[in-house]
Amino acid sequence: MLRLLAVASLALLPACAPPPFPEDRLPVYEERPVEVSFDASFDTVWDQTLAVMGDTWPIDRMDKGAGRVSSEWVVTQSDYIFNQFGGTRIPEKIRYRMTVIVDQNRGRSRVTVRNREQVEKDIISANLTFTGNIYQWIDVPSSCRKEREFLEDVARALGKDTRRADLDLRYR
Repeated sequence: MLRLLAVASLALLPACAPPPFPEDRLPVYEERPVEVSFDASFDTVWDQTLAVMGDTWPIDRMDKGAGRVSSEWVVTQSDYIFNQFGGTRIPEKIRYRMTVIVDQNRGRSRVTVRNREQVEKDIISANLTFTGNIYQWIDVPSSCRKEREFLEDVARALGKDTRRADLDLRYR
């Protein structure tokens, strides 16, 4: 009888475990750059990229010689990580920082966008070690939505038709 009670109680243990966070099922964080190439000079693409970036995100650093510009941290809501309370889906608070690289590749100007995205979690629910802060930022993969929209804006600024098949927005 005691064995039967022990086996029955073991079967109930998984039902008591809290549901995982949506990002727990995602792959380990890795930068997933999105890139596109344009038939335009480096200077033209750099100028349009800088103009679009300045309209989209606050610029933190830029270096034309290296073809690199990065944004400050932007705090917003996630487009794929949600808290679920009573049947509602509330987007999680995230922050992200974009890095855009413009370079020459086979006579074309290439624009590559990298996003470092993080979600804010409390140390108890995320099972983290206490380091002096109750909340910590945890790296999560980007959905690449923001990166693709940015590249479409750059393409429009360059006078390109974003519906055409030759605008190759791809993951590397």
